[in-house]
Amino acid sequence: MRKVLMAAAMMAASSVAMAGADCQEHSEAEQMHILDMQKKIVNEYGFAIKKFLRSGDCYEIYGWGLSDDGSKFERIEVYFDTKTGAIVKKEID
Repeated sequence: MRKVLMAAAMMAASSVAMAGADCQEHSEAEQMHILDMQKKIVNEYGFAIKKFLRSGDCYEIYGWGLSDDGSKFERIEVYFDTKTGAIVKKEID
């Protein structure tokens, strides 16, 4: 029982650490189409998408991207503005 409680506490702590981004709300008509956003993520930002989803007022991906120095691929979690496709928040694992 103690192990179960400890695991639950660790999961809760990790979900708090990976809080979402504060994206601006846009009407449905203003939002970039999902396929256009995915193209932008791959072609302009160079990210490899493992999982793409809508998170509140953001588009969100889990995937891989080059490190800041360009030496290796790292797991990333990135939030994007739904209208412009701009990066709102990026977390590197």
